[in-house]
Amino acid sequence: MNPDVVGAVARLRAANVLSGEQAALFDRVARRLLVSLRFEILALLYVGVLLLTSGVGFLVKEHHQEIGPWAIAVAIGFAAAGCLFWVGRTAAPGSWGEVPSPNVAFDYVLLLGLLLFASDLAYIEVQFTLLGANWAHHLLVVGLVYVAAAYLWDSRTILGLALTTLAAWRGVSISLASAWKSQPDDLRENALILGVAYVAAAALSVWLGRKTHFEAVFANAGLLLVLGALVSGALDDETEWAIWLAGLLVVAGIVTWHGFRLDRSLYFAQGVVATYIGLLRLLFEPFHTDSGIPLFLAALLGIGVLFVIFAAHKRMQDR
Repeated sequence: MNPDVVGAVARLRAANVLSGEQAALFDRVARRLLVSLRFEILALLYVGVLLLTSGVGFLVKEHHQEIGPWAIAVAIGFAAAGCLFWVGRTAAPGSWGEVPSPNVAFDYVLLLGLLLFASDLAYIEVQFTLLGANWAHHLLVVGLVYVAAAYLWDSRTILGLALTTLAAWRGVSISLASAWKSQPDDLRENALILGVAYVAAAALSVWLGRKTHFEAVFANAGLLLVLGALVSGALDDETEWAIWLAGLLVVAGIVTWHGFRLDRSLYFAQGVVATYIGLLRLLFEPFHTDSGIPLFLAALLGIGVLFVIFAAHKRMQDR
């Protein structure tokens, strides 16, 4: 119980600032008689979706021969369609602004329906090889469907899943094209292009005023790809690592500055961490691998990075 808040609620009620119902509600909260279980409910729903989709996978694996491929494909398709039909009937009217979920289960039924759709598409591809050698393109189809669903039903969770799926499509396509041999240059190039496209989509959302709350999802996914590609190049053993490192420091500096200016803690943290990883290359380069000096310096630098991130986050909150 918080006695100060309890006393303040009583004084506000005596002064008729709060109505009787409002004062009763606030008093229950202050006395810890009313506790929100929203986080626990959301966590249980998320775990339930994962368990249900995993259970479908195990059921298909164990009873594939008895049920038959067509029956499995149709059953999963009907289950996905049922979830999406309920979502379509329950959803609020569409808008380019933020649309609140009609109920607590909405986003999770949507997630379940789309995961079942992706699973069904993957199962059909495995069983009937509709795309043949180009089977990775089913990830492109899934990613585009996820993007459409995210905009149609205003879900940042589904948008994040869509961006991840599209990135996976590019990675798998490159791996298949090179017979599963590592092609770091091609992967870095695609990561940079896709990352820049995501960041551009974030800026475009804000500029056009269309789904502006999607900006953080687009930008964070794009920054992870761009900074990840630059870090990969800076840590590579090739002779061009210095060029990659220079590009990393410039881009990370811009991201850090904009993150602090716009009060985006996650942008700021990504820029600082990327800079730290890049500087490790300069730190370890002059020393032999068996030297403990760079490890000690790296630990000190890591502590400094954490201090900078926490200090900047507090400053952003106080503004």
